[in-house]
Amino acid sequence: MKKTSIKLTALGLSAVLALSAGGAAYARSSTGGEAVPAAPAGLTAADTAARPAACRDETVYVLAGSDGRVEQVIVSDWLKNPEGLARLADAAALTGVENVKGYETCTPSGTGRIWDAQGGDIYCQGSTDKALPVEVSVSYTLDGRSIAPDQLTGKSGHVTIRFDYVNHQYVEADIGGEREKIFVPFAVMTAVTLDGDRFTNVEAVNGRVCSDGSRQAVIGLALPGLQESLRLEKEDLDIPDYVEISADVTDFALETTFTVAVSEPFAGLDTSKLTDADGLSDSLAELEDAMDQLLDGSGRLYGGLGELLEKSSQLAGGVEQLADGAGTLTDGTAELSAGAAGLQTGLEKLSAGSEVLNSGAEEVFQSLLASANQQLSASGAKLPELTAENYGKVLDGAVALLGGDSPSGQKLTVLKASLDSYSAFYQGLRQYTAGVDEAASGAGALRQGAAALDQGAQQLDGGLQALRQNIPALTDGVKQLHDGAGELAGGLDEFNEKGVQKIIEALDGDLELLADRLEAVVQAAKDYRSFSGGEEAGGQVKFIYRTAAIKME
Repeated sequence: MKKTSIKLTALGLSAVLALSAGGAAYARSSTGGEAVPAAPAGLTAADTAARPAACRDETVYVLAGSDGRVEQVIVSDWLKNPEGLARLADAAALTGVENVKGYETCTPSGTGRIWDAQGGDIYCQGSTDKALPVEVSVSYTLDGRSIAPDQLTGKSGHVTIRFDYVNHQYVEADIGGEREKIFVPFAVMTAVTLDGDRFTNVEAVNGRVCSDGSRQAVIGLALPGLQESLRLEKEDLDIPDYVEISADVTDFALETTFTVAVSEPFAGLDTSKLTDADGLSDSLAELEDAMDQLLDGSGRLYGGLGELLEKSSQLAGGVEQLADGAGTLTDGTAELSAGAAGLQTGLEKLSAGSEVLNSGAEEVFQSLLASANQQLSASGAKLPELTAENYGKVLDGAVALLGGDSPSGQKLTVLKASLDSYSAFYQGLRQYTAGVDEAASGAGALRQGAAALDQGAQQLDGGLQALRQNIPALTDGVKQLHDGAGELAGGLDEFNEKGVQKIIEALDGDLELLADRLEAVVQAAKDYRSFSGGEEAGGQVKFIYRTAAIKME
């Protein structure tokens, strides 16, 4: 990689992606009274005036090769100091720690340090060789054969790029009286930008393909370790732990890829409804009973109408049977309407996280632009301030003025390419979250449709009561209803076989253990608050992986 690219990458890695806040740990003195700060893990107890930060917001940047192998891990910490403490205890086990946004100094204390905070927040950065909780590996095949990334450059054919994620971070929890391994849940999202002139017929497994005409962005999502934590068989419910991209390529070259791993979305899940396994089991039994009633009602409806058409002498008895089936149908559609409302609620919660992802990505973009402006200003360049809207025009104009082959022109060209790459990722992310929001709004339409179906079933029941009094005049209408009832029975039978029964088979008999495992997963997410610090380092942590580009010479 060129030195200029390394420098620009470092600027991007210094940006802080803030998501939320956490707390600090305290120990009460044996004599009671005011709480006194506990000595954070990794620090000595010599400096009792230093207290931990109220919250540590941590971003871990992983610089990796094009195959995902880790080359360097940089940890960026924001130590929040809302109480205005003069000295902050920092337990992060890092090397080469430096202040990146101020002039406050620190002194070593055990494996950590004490910051002379002077009442303000501390923004620092350091390195570590600590094992990462989520391992990301990237493999490539060309025309069905495995190939090393450095051998792919300039090749043409059908290429497959696969991102595999392995979760190594786990706790042990008591599940049904036995100790089980529960992985800290991570939502892992990978973004890849593909040149539209090189890649065509792009498809993604566990991802979505977005296009702006000249480039295509693939946004993939995986949940490594969750399948194992919940102990669900893949044939029952397959939770993705990889992302795969396939395409036809000419003169292969690949830009830098980005992967973000966070556990915070799981920490916010409400597990109050999972504490009553009996209630969950009862609800599943009610769903199965309602489905049986709905199938039974539709079958009787169809049979009754057939008998009505074949034997007009038994018309009255057939209508009575039809009316009974319609009453059962009404009960079943009421259950279906309630279930659709629950589905809408769940999708709306997922959609609520879209704003967090978008705002975080936008903050990184603004930080990259700010760092670029600072670098340009320091170099003496007299250019307008770069923004997301004007940076392309400003930098293109400057390159044209300086000449593209000049050293300064080349640096500006590399800077623009770096900003273009992240801009494409950012736009792809916004399209992805828009798709989630669209699904949430669609769930609302499904709920309204289920409610309309319930209302229609009630109207059908009322109409059949009137039919009892007007049988001779409705023979032709009954024939049409007979045909429609046959389609309804077939459709409900397929829905029961492929939908409801699959869910019941996946979960029935293990509901109490499933509820316990879900609670343990959420608790593991709440407890995982820092990568580099001790137990007192409350807050949140996210991981950003960057793989090296594969470029033409």
